[in-house]
Amino acid sequence: MANYSQLIKSDFRNIGRDPMLMMASIAPVLLILVALFVFTLVSGLTEKHLNFPLAQYFTFGYIFLIIIAPMLLGMVYGFILLDERDGGMIGYISITPLGKSGYLMVRMLVPIIFSFLFCMMFFLLTGFHDFLNFLQLGILALIIATEAPMMLLFLGAFAGNKVEGIAISKGFGILLMTLVLDYFFRGDWRILLSISPLWWIERGVMNPQYIYPYLFGGAIVHFIFIFLLYKKFIRRVG
Repeated sequence: MANYSQLIKSDFRNIGRDPMLMMASIAPVLLILVALFVFTLVSGLTEKHLNFPLAQYFTFGYIFLIIIAPMLLGMVYGFILLDERDGGMIGYISITPLGKSGYLMVRMLVPIIFSFLFCMMFFLLTGFHDFLNFLQLGILALIIATEAPMMLLFLGAFAGNKVEGIAISKGFGILLMTLVLDYFFRGDWRILLSISPLWWIERGVMNPQYIYPYLFGGAIVHFIFIFLLYKKFIRRVG
């Protein structure tokens, strides 16, 4: 346990020394402010000047924002992992009592916990509890939180350094386009988007009467992605 706490404290020190990581860490709070105030402000302006209120799109906008948060937290820990991999720290840690598995568990679990707490706070502040019960919100938050280790492992598996990591993390954001395509377009072809783990989240929230099947499918797809990325990462670090 002491080894885990020491690693977590080291992470916080690393984040505090890097302005980019610090900004990415506090960005989820800014996303909540955007959802609570900017959405309402912009909708008021469009209704006043264009007679086009945006309130009907708020739920979709909330989904879009809430998924970005764990991606950012996963990016933060992914960059820490890249630094430690390049510095040979992972090889050193693998022969300590913490071990490589313990190291990866901390790296994956911490952003999941923070992402889960953020999601629950976001849900309660934006009114998701009006159409989803607490159990559904908890399961949904946990699934969304696994976007963080997906991003972390994606960076660890494919990025050679932090510069490459920045470019790759932007590429990971392409998955967000599946939400836009599914929401604004029509047609049976959209089932092809189900390869994206984010598709299941959007479908579940926008179709709450079928949320449990979508949550189950989303959990399976997320697990497959994490498993494959984990294997790829392990092969890379040896």
